[in-house]
Amino acid sequence: MNTRDVAIAGETLTMHVERALYWAARGTLLVSDVHFGKGAVFRRAGIAVPSGDTDDDLRRLDALFAAFAPERLVILGDLVHGAATARSAWVDDVRAWRQQHAAIDVVLIAGNHDRHFDVASLGITVQPDRLAMPPFVLSHHPHAHAEGYVLAGHVHPGAVVRDGWRKHRLPAFVFDRDVGMLPAFGTLTGLHEVIALQGRQIFAVTPAGVIPTRGATTR
Repeated sequence: MNTRDVAIAGETLTMHVERALYWAARGTLLVSDVHFGKGAVFRRAGIAVPSGDTDDDLRRLDALFAAFAPERLVILGDLVHGAATARSAWVDDVRAWRQQHAAIDVVLIAGNHDRHFDVASLGITVQPDRLAMPPFVLSHHPHAHAEGYVLAGHVHPGAVVRDGWRKHRLPAFVFDRDVGMLPAFGTLTGLHEVIALQGRQIFAVTPAGVIPTRGATTR
């Protein structure tokens, strides 16, 4: 199953196996920590990683657009990984992709990595801090806020799932009392393992779908 619904702050949110969250009531698709151009940054530093990560992530966004037909896409920070050069092909690819989807409102909540690049030059609206969409506050950093339940990224949350004697580290959606965290969307992003806490819901993204771990409740 590619999707699983969860009730947060009185709203139904749909988690997708491609590490995205859809809020149907507002026609809003949420992703976080895309890190476009990370492969190029690594290769410039002499680290051998395969090319094509940006193209793969754009195709995944296309598939999500086809699945949900959202009115808007909100990126919860770190759309890009670092500074681009004149030889950075990913910049042209992302700009062309944005033009193909000009009818969809695309907003970036600026993250710490986004300071390295002029994201507005891609045709994307940049929100410098946070965006209030009651009952939610959309942010990059997962800090509780008085105006509403915070949906954020930054941490790249992951969970350990055991399959018999095997142990798998997987991306995860995490929902605490006042803050929810999305898994990193980007192909070349790492994981930060989160621990099970009282009242915390953790949903692991597995090849079989979005799976609730101990203590998680679904709708």
